Amino acid sequence: MKKVIRGKVPLLTSNGKTMVPIEITYDDSEVIANPKSEITLLYNGIEYKGYGADYLWTDTIADLQTKLPNDVKLACCMTCRHGNMCPYGNEENQLICTKGITITSKGDMLDLFDQTNPFEERAVASLDFCEDFVYQSDDYYTYNDYFYQLSKKIADK
Repeated sequence: MKKVIRGKVPLLTSNGKTMVPIEITYDDSEVIANPKSEITLLYNGIEYKGYGADYLWTDTIADLQTKLPNDVKLACCMTCRHGNMCPYGNEENQLICTKGITITSKGDMLDLFDQTNPFEERAVASLDFCEDFVYQSDDYYTYNDYFYQLSKKIADK
């Protein structure tokens, strides 16, 4: 069954932050067998699309980022360094916000889950956003495949 999530998401541009419409379409009935997803974003009158086959959408969102102009960054929880995945397994559209907590390894995420239930207070959706957004980078550990997928897509170009 096809599902659609619609909303608005910020883009960080050379002119500042701007909110744009975004839509992700995925088939949740075939998550394991054939997890295809598509994300569409409208910016400056141009429609940008990303495609992927990871049921957590990391590759779909990374694909979209590679199609945006170089000075435009998608600023959502999936692309934020605080947007971590569950080390025991995730559902689509599910992240844990770790702002205020230092995460330096998968072991830190395991400790967080072993000592608390972060889903109760720290659960966020992939396309959520907040004012504490910091883009992922090589110099900060994030337990999330987005930056890896982005680097891979850039290298493949």
